Amino acid sequence: MVQHKFLGLMCWELEEYLSLPLLAFLAASAIIATLSYTAFSDPTPYSSLFWGSGTVLFILALVTGAFFARSYAGSIGKGEAKLMLSYPIKRSQLFLAKFAALFTAVFAIYIPVYYLHFYLDGLDAFDPMIFLALFGLLLELMLACSVAVGISMMTKSEITSILATVLLLFGLDSALGSRNLLSAQGRIFYLLQYFGEQLHGTPPFLGEPAVTANDTLLAVLVPIAVFAALIGGSFVYFTRYLEVD
Repeated sequence: MVQHKFLGLMCWELEEYLSLPLLAFLAASAIIATLSYTAFSDPTPYSSLFWGSGTVLFILALVTGAFFARSYAGSIGKGEAKLMLSYPIKRSQLFLAKFAALFTAVFAIYIPVYYLHFYLDGLDAFDPMIFLALFGLLLELMLACSVAVGISMMTKSEITSILATVLLLFGLDSALGSRNLLSAQGRIFYLLQYFGEQLHGTPPFLGEPAVTANDTLLAVLVPIAVFAALIGGSFVYFTRYLEVD
C-alpha cells in the first residue's frame, strides 16, 4: 500500500512538473548539450570526454536547478504542497517522491544521450574512461539538485531559487576554473587523468600536471558530502519544521 502511494506521488510529480512540453525540452537540452562543444586541437582520443563535458555540465546544472527549484519551491509557494499534505500523505513521502521522480527523469535522459554521443564519436562502448566521465556527470547532477533543493527550502520562492542555484553553481565553477578538483569540469579532468594513467600507463592529457589519488578521491567525496548534507538537512527541515502556508 505504501509502495503504491509512493509510486502514485512520483507519477503525480512527473505529470505536474514534467509534462510533455517540459519533457521534450529536457530531451532537447540533453541532445544540444552533447552535440555542441568547441573543437579542440588535443589529438588524444579522450579529449572529447573532457572538452565536451563543459557544455553538458553547464546545461545539466541549469536544467537540474530549474526543475528541482520549480518543483520544491514552486509547490510550496503556490500552495500545492499544503493541498497535497491535506490528504493522508506523509511529508517524507512527498519529499522523497519529488526527488526520486525528477532525479530519475533527468538521469535517464542525460546519461544515455551523453554516452551514445561519445560512442558515435569513435570511442569503445565499454571503455572505462567513458564511464568515468558519466560518473562525473552524475556527481554534478547530485550537486546541482541538492543545492536547488536546499535553496528552495530557505527561500520558498521559485524564481529566487532558480536564480540563486544557477548563480551559485556557475559562479563557483567560473572562479575555480576547469582544472580545479572542486569544479564540475575539474572533477572529470581529475578522474580521467588519474585513472587514465592507472589503466594505460600514461595520463591521457600530456603536458597537464599529474594528479594524485588523494586529490582524485577528494574531487569525488566533496560533491557527495555536499549532496548528503543538503538533501539530509532539507529532508529534516521539510518533514519537521517547514510551515506550509
